[in-house]
Amino acid sequence: MRLLAAVLLSTIFSGIIASAQGAGNNAEQLKGESLRHVQTITLPATIKGNFDHFGIDLKRNRLFATPEDFKAVLVFDLAQGTLVHQISGIERPHAVLYREDTDRLYVTDGGDGSVKVYDGESYKLIARIPLLKDADSIGYDLSRKYLYVDNGGEDVHQTYSMFSVIDTSSNKKLTDVKIDGDTLEAMALDTYRPRIYINDKAKNTVVVFDRFKNTTVATWPITMGKVNVTMALDEQRQRLFVGCRDGKLVVLDTNTGKELQSLPITSGVDDTIYDPKSKRIYAIGGGAVDVYDQISMDKYVSRGSISTDSKAKTGRFVPQLNRLFIAAPQDGTKSARVEIFEPMNTGSGDVRGPEPQEPVNAPVAEKLILNILSSHPYLRKIGLHVIPPGQSTMILIANGNATRLGIHSSPGDFAAVKDGKTYGPHIADGGFYNMKMQMFDAAGRRIGILVMEIPDTTATSQEDAALRAEAIRKELSAKIPSLEWLFQHK
Repeated sequence: MRLLAAVLLSTIFSGIIASAQGAGNNAEQLKGESLRHVQTITLPATIKGNFDHFGIDLKRNRLFATPEDFKAVLVFDLAQGTLVHQISGIERPHAVLYREDTDRLYVTDGGDGSVKVYDGESYKLIARIPLLKDADSIGYDLSRKYLYVDNGGEDVHQTYSMFSVIDTSSNKKLTDVKIDGDTLEAMALDTYRPRIYINDKAKNTVVVFDRFKNTTVATWPITMGKVNVTMALDEQRQRLFVGCRDGKLVVLDTNTGKELQSLPITSGVDDTIYDPKSKRIYAIGGGAVDVYDQISMDKYVSRGSISTDSKAKTGRFVPQLNRLFIAAPQDGTKSARVEIFEPMNTGSGDVRGPEPQEPVNAPVAEKLILNILSSHPYLRKIGLHVIPPGQSTMILIANGNATRLGIHSSPGDFAAVKDGKTYGPHIADGGFYNMKMQMFDAAGRRIGILVMEIPDTTATSQEDAALRAEAIRKELSAKIPSLEWLFQHK
């Protein structure tokens, strides 16, 4: 009977509804199953109302769900497919972050206006970080371990919202920044440059926030869709996907803020996910999951719309498990549940293997690179490779993504700069020039290799990109008295 039930459920949830016709190439639809239903976790009848966003603890194989009206975070054991715990005392849970290195769980509570911090094993409350009511969406900076939270606005009768920065290492709020608009929604962080993109639903715009300067640097209007609430980022190709509840997924170029196209999706979206490995987009809402595959730089082809037979509108894709989790609220006599899908026909994708990585402690160098990124917002990436004093291996000591610090310089890096010329081929699948050049200090002594990516929306040719890269190198070199100076602590 259990096998028969599983087969029936799989048949129900793998049904595909043809997507609305898009423009140009987007009218094409790929054949083949995009999602296979594999499991349902049914919840107690007492759990009613809508869900917000999931969290994941891969170390313990735990999934966290946020039924907003239940005043608790639900904890599931994914190995057993069961609900094992409820973290109570949360008036209105919205978003969950699990930080594995410190074994801490962070939950935004929109009811009492706070971020609550829990022990990852016992789920005991450790700290409460006060914010304003309607503390909601979050973004996490892996490099600095900062948590960004939108809060305030309409719920506290303000015409602006608060964007708060929390240091998760000390569990202290660092600052609040006012953003015009009384309803902020989902956000996305660029890993390699100091950008946070924030949906300002009240203004129907995307706010671009510089997280090194803690200030708004641009505002991009959304004209191809209305009621922008969800967001996902393809950082490699600098494409931002903004889900609008009128049934449009708007694609923007994050180098310029230009709207490039809109893709049809089911009305009522509440979550959008981009998986860089499979190059697949999931838009969840209105009881459906709309699936698009990214075929090339700006070509997206529909994989269909998969009905979840519910009011489901939020989900979480966990690439390490290759599972898409969908929260389905109670619907009539049907209990709330978590529906679990396996993505199908995704292709192999590009996988970066393990790389040698050394410890790095060069705070002056890192600050210098971050300032350059902030001063030149068109730069996609910039990294400084040197041989640290007393060592023999050239490594990356500074760039926008601290998780990459310490990796060994590649044979390709050395080959590219061997002749002393500036190397910079155009990378079509990404739309940028991949610049590499020898690096010098202020006295003209060679100290290593400088790499950067300049988008083709800024440079008109490889020669133009080289001139821009060399100007940035000159600016950077003038600030470096010596190799040893980069490793000072001041």
